[in-house]
Amino acid sequence: MKAELRILIFTFLSIFLGCSNNKTDKNKIVGSWYFVEYSDKPFQKALLDYVDKDIRTSPAERLRNFIYIFKADNTYEYKVYGRLVSKGTYSISKDNLVKLLDKIESKTETLTIKYLDDKFLQVSGVSGETDKISIYYKTDYKFPTVQTEVIR
Repeated sequence: MKAELRILIFTFLSIFLGCSNNKTDKNKIVGSWYFVEYSDKPFQKALLDYVDKDIRTSPAERLRNFIYIFKADNTYEYKVYGRLVSKGTYSISKDNLVKLLDKIESKTETLTIKYLDDKFLQVSGVSGETDKISIYYKTDYKFPTVQTEVIR
């Protein structure tokens, strides 16, 4: 009877501790995330599968040249058309909030993770920054360099 009780208590504690820790694994966010689009609500799995297939077929037409690069050393960069816009450090709280400390503009931005898997990151701003959800796709795709012409 004591052994059964111990097993029951151990099982309960394992389930409780597993459910209570819903912090996002940092290793899942590490990588290059290209902006796909805004949405009013998180995409469902079926739509994500469709978007994934669409991106694989034609990445240059589906992805936007806005990219977050999250590194394992808790640093990040945000580039728009290849130009560095913000750079700094990030942290992920147990409430799935990503705090971005921008070293270029000395400001902090907070994002709420709505969904994260090995292909998609869906986030929204906090404190009225935006109600829209930004959808990003994880890929090492590189847009061609933008050619500029100097007019004299």
